Amino acid sequence: MSNLADKTEYKALNILAIMVKQFERLHYLDMTKIDDWDTTQARNLLEGIIQSNGYRINYNRDSKKPIHRER
Repeated sequence: MSNLADKTEYKALNILAIMVKQFERLHYLDMTKIDDWDTTQARNLLEGIIQSNGYRINYNRDSKKPIHRER
């Protein structure tokens, strides 16, 4: 799945951010309560990985960078 390292590389965090943004597309679709719960948990876990590495997801559509440093 991945190479284990002391620090998660920036590219991996970018991919995770793109995945989290894709979860937003589920908002308009029908899902069971259990599936909604599971997808929300997955999204929160992915976002937590990004935040624990000192970044935030960039929801600005004009920006090409999916994440930015926390201030």
